[in-house]
Amino acid sequence: MTVPTARGPLQDWNRNVARIVACADTPQLPAVLVSAVRDLVAFEHSVVFGYPPGRRPLFLFDGFSTAQKKSVIAPYLQKNYLADPFFAACARMVEPGLYRMEDLAPADAESETHPGYVSPCVSDSPGYLSEEIGFFARTGRGVYIVLSLMRPGDAPPFSDQEFATLQEIEPVVQSALARQWQALGTTGSPPQPALGLSDYVEHSFQTFGRQILTEREQEVAHLILRGHSSASLAAQLGISPATAKIHRKNIYAKLNISSQSELFALFIDVLSTAPAAAGPRGPA
Repeated sequence: MTVPTARGPLQDWNRNVARIVACADTPQLPAVLVSAVRDLVAFEHSVVFGYPPGRRPLFLFDGFSTAQKKSVIAPYLQKNYLADPFFAACARMVEPGLYRMEDLAPADAESETHPGYVSPCVSDSPGYLSEEIGFFARTGRGVYIVLSLMRPGDAPPFSDQEFATLQEIEPVVQSALARQWQALGTTGSPPQPALGLSDYVEHSFQTFGRQILTEREQEVAHLILRGHSSASLAAQLGISPATAKIHRKNIYAKLNISSQSELFALFIDVLSTAPAAAGPRGPA
C-alpha cells in the first residue's frame, strides 16, 4: 500500500502533515490539505461543503480547476443538492469516513461510473466526471464537513489501490476538516423542506413522472436520472439498447424536453417546488 510502504511518499506525507498542523485554524488550511492529498492521488477538482442538520449546504472551499465549473455552485446550493447522494448521506447521518459517491446511491440504482457519471455538484450531464469520492467528517455540533475529490470523464475512476491510500490518510483528513470548521453552527443558512429528506428525494426518484409516463418509462427515467447510459439501463432492465433509446425518446416527447440535461433540471424543479406538506409528486 502506497502510504505505509513507499519511503518517498511516506516522507512527503509526513512533511505535509506538519504543514497541515502548522496551518490549523487558519484560512490556508483547506488549500494545504487538498495539496497534501493531491501529492498522493491525482484528481482534477476538489470542493468542501458543510451540511448543517436541516439546512442548505454551505460552500466552504473552492478547489475547482476552471471558472466554468465554479458556475454550478449557485444552482447546487439553491436546489441541486437535493439530488446529491452526499447530501442524502449526511441527512441520514452516515458514519464519518471515505466513500465513493456510487456507494452512497441507492442499491437498486447503481450507475456505471465510466462513462456516464453525473455529479449534481459539477454537471447535470453524464460524461464530464469519471468519479467523485468524499471524505466525511462531523463536528461536535453535528455538522458534516465533506471534502470531495473529482476526476474528469477521460480519466479512470480511482483504483482500489488509490482508494486504499486515501483510506490510510482518512483519519488525518477527517480530523483536520472537523477542527477547521468546529465552530460552524446550524444558524445563518436558509432552512430547507423539513421532512425525512433522504426518503423524500428517493421517493421522488421512484415516482417522478407517474402522471404522464408508463410504468416502464418511469423505470427508464429513474435510471436516466441516476446517470445510466442507454446501454447501461438496457442491461438493467433486460431490454435492447435500441428499445432503451425508443423509451428515452418517448419520455422526452411526453415531458416536452429534448435532452438528459433538461430531464435532470425538470426533476430538480419538482424537488425544489413541491410543498413538503403535500408530499413528493411527479411533474403535472
